[in-house]
Amino acid sequence: MGAMADTFERLAERVRNWGRWGEDDQRGTLNHIGPEALRNAAATVTQGKLFNLGLRFDRDGPQLNVRRFNPKLYPTDLGSPLNPAKPNYVYSDDVIHMPLQAATQWDALSHVHYDGLLYNGCKACDVLTPKGALRCGIEHLASPGIMSRGVLLDVARLKGVDILPPAYAVTVADLRAAAERQGVSLTPGDVVLVHTGHIRRFTIDRDRAAFMSAQPGVDPECAEWFHESRIAAVAADNVAVEVLPHDRSQQEIPLPFHMLALRDMGCPLGEMFDLEALAADCAEDGRYAFLLSAPPLAVTGGFGSPINPLALK
Repeated sequence: MGAMADTFERLAERVRNWGRWGEDDQRGTLNHIGPEALRNAAATVTQGKLFNLGLRFDRDGPQLNVRRFNPKLYPTDLGSPLNPAKPNYVYSDDVIHMPLQAATQWDALSHVHYDGLLYNGCKACDVLTPKGALRCGIEHLASPGIMSRGVLLDVARLKGVDILPPAYAVTVADLRAAAERQGVSLTPGDVVLVHTGHIRRFTIDRDRAAFMSAQPGVDPECAEWFHESRIAAVAADNVAVEVLPHDRSQQEIPLPFHMLALRDMGCPLGEMFDLEALAADCAEDGRYAFLLSAPPLAVTGGFGSPINPLALK
């Protein structure tokens, strides 16, 4: 076992929440969002400013993958009469064909696992089926949903750049420094949004390859700080929340932060959030906390869900 694996095992033991909310729990750290957290979230709304944090779901999305492709929209009815006897009154309908994780989305707790076990000790062989996840599916995050106080930690602005360098590992020290500079502290039930600026490689540069390759994100050791802070979820403006190195094939443990957050903590991960307008406004008015509404679709057994997250200040 290498040094990374040793560190990973120690982190996993310290952040594991199995049984914390009962042996049948399938919501993980969203259990931190109680009445007090919701009241705190509502209290942040004072100015009436609304920000959309989601990418569009269309054929020009960020995906390059054969399995994770960009959404495809097909009309099933186009200007069809509602009543043949009155042809001037018509309707149009459509369908969409897309991966649930094509653009801005939440990962379900069933999305990744290791050693044959999912969050809360569920055996992968018992719960992962061709029809989806029998436990820890995204529908359990959709009821009653994901709404809480959101806190933006602007690491890109902390470092004085628009975009952090590729493969830059955001450390606990970076997150603490951003919070201190912004004058904000985390409270139980918060959803943390990490601003790296990486989304600009897609939204501004229109460079899908750069957006999907090496990218800045959180270091695995951030999992312990999130655990101690009792956050409900964490999201970022990159593809995976966590840092992705230039050569992922050399990683001793693939997607270690995913494994710690989803499998051990039961902490949902939000990916490809467009935080640019929100980050600029937070820097202007000095207010980095807001009401975040980001409920996933209640897709039974889903491993993830598209979302249209909103921040209200």
